[in-house]
Amino acid sequence: MRIRQHIPSTIVLYIIFGSVFIIVVYPLVWMLYSSFKPQWEIFANPFSLPNKFFLGNYVKVWTRGNFGTYFINSILVTVPSVIGIVFFSSLAGYAFARFKFKGDKIVFFLFLVGIIIPVQSIIIPSFQIVSKLGLIDTYWALIFTYFSWGQVAILILRAFFRSLPQEIIESAKMDGCSEFQIYRRIALPLAKPAIATVAIFYFVWVWNNFLYPLLYVTSDDMNTIPLGIMLFRGKYSVDWGAQCAALSIATIPAIVFYLLFQDKFVRGLTAGAVKG
Repeated sequence: MRIRQHIPSTIVLYIIFGSVFIIVVYPLVWMLYSSFKPQWEIFANPFSLPNKFFLGNYVKVWTRGNFGTYFINSILVTVPSVIGIVFFSSLAGYAFARFKFKGDKIVFFLFLVGIIIPVQSIIIPSFQIVSKLGLIDTYWALIFTYFSWGQVAILILRAFFRSLPQEIIESAKMDGCSEFQIYRRIALPLAKPAIATVAIFYFVWVWNNFLYPLLYVTSDDMNTIPLGIMLFRGKYSVDWGAQCAALSIATIPAIVFYLLFQDKFVRGLTAGAVKG
């Protein structure tokens, strides 16, 4: 009898989750198969599958659209940025989790204030600082700026480090390990799920970020993928086929990166939930 009572609610849940899945996934599917259609076919039948696979959009994007250069630029910006964010945030997260000092909660709160500050509200002082340092139109302008947005990473890693068993830390101290050795040899290896979560989150964010490249990049050869995609939009028309092809290429690294670390992603989100 109880099973029969649960059947309607289960059906409703499946309908809701199925609807959400379709809403989220269908635009990606449409983007993918539209990238294999010429412009006229997209306008003639925007929601139909391609009559035959047309690779001209990808050729146009990679050759005439200079997308190969934009792809390399995004890699050169994203990879160092994510590595730096993980490194500096893990140090800060470990320090906030392990060291107690006067005003430590106030300092930690000041770090977290960055989460609630809109990026758009500080673009003028950010541009002035980068300009005075002579970093305009360089990779370092973007990389150093991304380093400063590690507040979410600090929050996640601090929660994880606080959840580590104190017995392990004390045993390492008795064996003569310094605090940095405990961090490097014990805390970091155990923090792989949390680090994977942080890496995935920031990889997707940096890879897709549009505002900072628009702000700091002035030459076409330094454009990242988000700026490159914008170039396929003209004043009076949009090359939808080329834009869908560019977007399809742009999503591949983020999807691959997630698939490589998906087994640690959920564990990293819940890490430190008890003591965080």
